[in-house]
Amino acid sequence: MKKICFILFGLILVAGCHKDDSTIVCGKYTINVNPTDDTNVMDIVINDDPVILAHAVSASGARYVGNLNDTVVELWNHGRDWTLTLNDEEPIPCK
Repeated sequence: MKKICFILFGLILVAGCHKDDSTIVCGKYTINVNPTDDTNVMDIVINDDPVILAHAVSASGARYVGNLNDTVVELWNHGRDWTLTLNDEEPIPCK
């Protein structure tokens, strides 16, 4: 019985240390947002490609911009809505 309690306690500790990554789906792109202490950057992974986005000026909401290879990536949030824009093309709504 002590062994089972010890194992359960260990599992609870490990679960408490797990990072809670948010996932956003924008069309055919899956974006994982990794937590960061710096509110001036957003650490994301788009379809397995890591990207660091910098906070940018926005009239409303939060807007982050960065580069993935030769592609300009813009991720914009307003309330519960997210939008992904690649190279100033048509914005892709996210869910």
